[in-house]
Amino acid sequence: MENKTGKYLKYAVGEIILVVLGILIALQLNNWNELRKNEDEFKAVLQQIYTVVDQDSEKLILVRHQLSEQIEIIDSIVEHPEGIDKELLPHLLFYLDLDPSDLNSEISYLLGYLKFNPQNKNQSGLNKSLFSYGNFINNTSVSNKKVITSLLEKSNIPYPSVEFTYSAVNDFQNMDLGFFSETDIDNAYELLKNPLFQNALKSVKSIKSTYLIFIDNFIALTNTNKALIQDYYPTVKLLYSDIGIVGDATQYKDWKTNIPLTLKNESEAIWEGYLTLTDGLVKFREGENWKFNWGGNTFPKGNTYFNGDNIEVKRGNYHIILNLNNKTYQFVKQK
Repeated sequence: MENKTGKYLKYAVGEIILVVLGILIALQLNNWNELRKNEDEFKAVLQQIYTVVDQDSEKLILVRHQLSEQIEIIDSIVEHPEGIDKELLPHLLFYLDLDPSDLNSEISYLLGYLKFNPQNKNQSGLNKSLFSYGNFINNTSVSNKKVITSLLEKSNIPYPSVEFTYSAVNDFQNMDLGFFSETDIDNAYELLKNPLFQNALKSVKSIKSTYLIFIDNFIALTNTNKALIQDYYPTVKLLYSDIGIVGDATQYKDWKTNIPLTLKNESEAIWEGYLTLTDGLVKFREGENWKFNWGGNTFPKGNTYFNGDNIEVKRGNYHIILNLNNKTYQFVKQK
């Protein structure tokens, strides 16, 4: 009887151990699955953030280009006023007083969806860095006292249509030069001799130069955070869709209709296509709007610039290669 009882006890204990082990294994598997699910969700949002930080970098590079252009114009006006086209001068002077708009990065919105594990040091550290970046870049703005504009308006010179944006809008060589009267132009040129106006130019240059330093720091910060994301997620990629080419050199001869390119390398964001072009201008863009577009200033290959100049192309059949990861394009002529 005792032997039977002992056997039953051993059997029962064994069954209990098996049940407990089964429960523990199930809990561990469930925990692993939950961690993997959280990791997948974390990476999905992180990939969107990576694209936004890359876009921020491109926007900052554009701002840097425009600030540098303004500083160069000031230097030309101060050092060689006689070399400035008098008809163009009022446009340039108003342009110098313009500031870049706030960047308004989308990263703060996306960070609200980045659910990190506080016990995961890598996730916590990355989230902290991205959060600091978002606060920094969305809470910095620049403005000046518009001293140049004020002096121009005191001379009764009317305000033209100029914007702080890519040079296709501020195409000074094709401005409406009839906007300003001869009196306006003469008054603007006379202002260059005014010590007060000369001081205003120096003041604006100082402000632009200081902001240029901030922009360089911002660009370095975007590169740092992109590198941190790549360290955590080595296979991260840019999220763009429906990339095409548009312009008067395409078969549609307009700036409305995209000719789609094909995504050939998703990890490197390389888009390609074969097109017949005429002499004219083109740009690359995402979808049928202009929120994300890229231009360049060399042909048949060069670096892309967000909101950059139209690319002047030559007639021919081309294999077009756009690398959004490396910010380059090529027009390879076909025989």
